[in-house]
Amino acid sequence: MKVLVIDDEQSLAKTLTSFLRELGHQVECAFTGVDGREKAVAFQPDIVLMDVHLPDILGLEIIDQIKAKRPSTVVIMMTGSGTVKHAVEAMRKGAEDYLTKPLDLDELQLLVEKVTANLNLRQEVADLKNALRQGYAKDYLFLPSPAMGKVYAQIEKVAAQENVTVLILGETGTGKEHAARLIHLFSPRSAKPFVELHCGAFPETLLESELFGYEAGAFTDAKKQKKGLFETAQGGTVFLDEVGELPLTIQTKLLKVLEQKTLRRLGGTQEIKLDVRIISATNRDLEKEVKEGRFRADLYYRLNVFPITLIPLRERQEDVKSLIDFFFKEACKTFAKSLDPLDTEVLKVLRGYSWPGNTRELKNVINRMVLTAEGPKAVRDDIPLEITESNVPSTTLDKGGDLSMVEAEKRSILKALERTGGNRSLAAKELGINRNTLLNKIKRYGLEKD
Repeated sequence: MKVLVIDDEQSLAKTLTSFLRELGHQVECAFTGVDGREKAVAFQPDIVLMDVHLPDILGLEIIDQIKAKRPSTVVIMMTGSGTVKHAVEAMRKGAEDYLTKPLDLDELQLLVEKVTANLNLRQEVADLKNALRQGYAKDYLFLPSPAMGKVYAQIEKVAAQENVTVLILGETGTGKEHAARLIHLFSPRSAKPFVELHCGAFPETLLESELFGYEAGAFTDAKKQKKGLFETAQGGTVFLDEVGELPLTIQTKLLKVLEQKTLRRLGGTQEIKLDVRIISATNRDLEKEVKEGRFRADLYYRLNVFPITLIPLRERQEDVKSLIDFFFKEACKTFAKSLDPLDTEVLKVLRGYSWPGNTRELKNVINRMVLTAEGPKAVRDDIPLEITESNVPSTTLDKGGDLSMVEAEKRSILKALERTGGNRSLAAKELGINRNTLLNKIKRYGLEKD
């Protein structure tokens, strides 16, 4: 470790310097606060051992300045027995610990060893997180927009709190599942299962058995015991996608799981203790659902402990180019094609589109372009008609930019409906969004036909 000693008692400073060097540390010393502050900038110490009282400045007055340059630096204060209150104040300002003079060198050695072990552990955790992020980035992209930067910061913050429930909000296709996986990946639960369920994909009778499991004989076809998804995810994370589609009866049972952290299989009598984190996601307005009686208020409050909102792709243009490049390379690998990079004309068209289906629609379009490309590169003619016919230049992001994007989205929906003969399920599939999202957009834009 690199240790900086700051003390105006030169004999003590030199003694500590020699002692710490014998323990194998790199050590510098300073005799004033100003000199110590300058050496902290140049030396970048891991540990600062500093006297509370210095001839030119109080030691606690420069703690903030030292840590501002290198937040990971650990500050240990040295104080006389009569000024312990100053050391306590220093700890409030960010000091790790304090020692009273005259110093006990054995006590100092133990404290430095403890700090060294903690610093090494922090570095190992940071390296692990970085390795995980870099490894995961091979399969997905960390996007550059300020909006996504805030989302990543929220993800990192809540990931460390392994028992906090998270509610991810956003339109279909904005990457809610990806955000949930990142939370799991960066959490202490990452070595345990990540189990996901789309709450609208099962009828109510099957949904209950999928979530909670059942005992043999619980119903006609229950030949043997089956664990539900909550049990399967023990120690890990359960991701409930489109949680707003849960029937009220299942909502009641889910609330019990959240409150009591136990469940009972269908047909069973034993209460099974659970250790899982629950992450939910929805594109619905759950507050509205609560007011209209379709979602339990108490469950909503339980799920909404830490909300994360993903804004639509049309509102973060900075990410479109990065996503295009990423999905293009991914599609070339998937379809075993070696295509030239997309040219300026193609990129201009793609970047000018509003992407009502968000990231999911963009990925689908790039896949189609790569799949249909016949020459050495994908060209404008490989872009689906719904995009080229409703294209709006991405530069119209002034006061009128939002209106242009809305108009582009309306036109793309109308074109999709026209091509599918008004079949809304097929149109939604073509646009890369689910049918409920399309119905909401049709109603919002007044596109219903009498």
